[in-house]
Amino acid sequence: MAEHLNVDRTTVARWEIGELTPLPLKQPALAKALAVTLDRLVELLHDGADTGDASCSGVPVRARVTMSGAGSVAEIRATAQAFQTADRQLGGGILYESVAQYLSQEIGPRLLDPAGGPDAADLFSAAASLTEIAGWMSHDSGQDDRARQHFNRAYRLAKAADDATLSGNACASMAHLAVELDQADDALRIASVGLGCTPATEGTKQLIARLHAMRARAFAIQVNRTSCINALKLAERVLQDASDERTADWIAVFDEASLASEASLCFMQLAEYSEAELRAKEVIRLRSGDRVRSRAFGQLTLANVLLRAGRVEEAAMLGQEVCMLTRSLSSARVTRRIHDLAGALQAVSSGPEVTEFVALVQPIAVEERRTTAWPV
Repeated sequence: MAEHLNVDRTTVARWEIGELTPLPLKQPALAKALAVTLDRLVELLHDGADTGDASCSGVPVRARVTMSGAGSVAEIRATAQAFQTADRQLGGGILYESVAQYLSQEIGPRLLDPAGGPDAADLFSAAASLTEIAGWMSHDSGQDDRARQHFNRAYRLAKAADDATLSGNACASMAHLAVELDQADDALRIASVGLGCTPATEGTKQLIARLHAMRARAFAIQVNRTSCINALKLAERVLQDASDERTADWIAVFDEASLASEASLCFMQLAEYSEAELRAKEVIRLRSGDRVRSRAFGQLTLANVLLRAGRVEEAAMLGQEVCMLTRSLSSARVTRRIHDLAGALQAVSSGPEVTEFVALVQPIAVEERRTTAWPV
């Protein structure tokens, strides 16, 4: 089991005697290995925690009750990075419950700890970042209501930390969600708020580029080509200047592939299919290895571009490739886009490539999207 979960044997032994419990990141794989549901595993861990035998963070109880300030922030940072790495490979559907547990049982109590001391603001920033991660996992699971609530909390936690950059980061996530929901006016407003509060200091250029890219996406929805292209050019210019810059703490990475992904969607919305195809292929070239979901999005964008350009068979074959690639990925966003592509292809062709793709898609379930109001 230790080898399967990529941990030391001594770690498993400490789990068994109740001295240590698994990090939330390890719990989905552990539940599978033990042939129990994740909910059941969480119940078992809670039972142990209630008797004082173990903590829920992978930190021994003696350390947990005294941990605060810089040590706590460092632990949250490491956990957040581990969650993000796994999320890229597995999708938010598998990991959300573990993140939610970590937020409620590890971070929440620390925010209320009167011994937080001078590092309390850093702790609030850390909490804001992980709350935003939970928002993205909710969005990836198809739970946009819940995603919006997490982004709302992340924004307010960043404000409580007096962290302007992190507030801008939360705005970028909310603007992205608004774009995904075709709410262009909201996306423009939220992205503008983010640009207004993000300082032009060391470490913020990627975030500023991301906010401009969100404005470009919103303008594309409105079919405002001039404003869309201008916003994309701003994003490109800022991102070029960020090439040697270390991103500020807790800020999401927005790199060349990220911008190419947003640009390809913009040009597809504007019906400029040649440019959209070039940008989508750039995403696929840059997103390899462990970036399974990002690569799938790039492939699905390219498939939709090919479909709109009349290259139906190529689009269907690419759709088949995505289905094979994402078998182990739990992402409602990917699933929804696969279903949308299958429906669009079926409407224009009954050829063998389309028929084979539709047959692959039919067993894949898709969740209904639900939404609520924006916090800003």
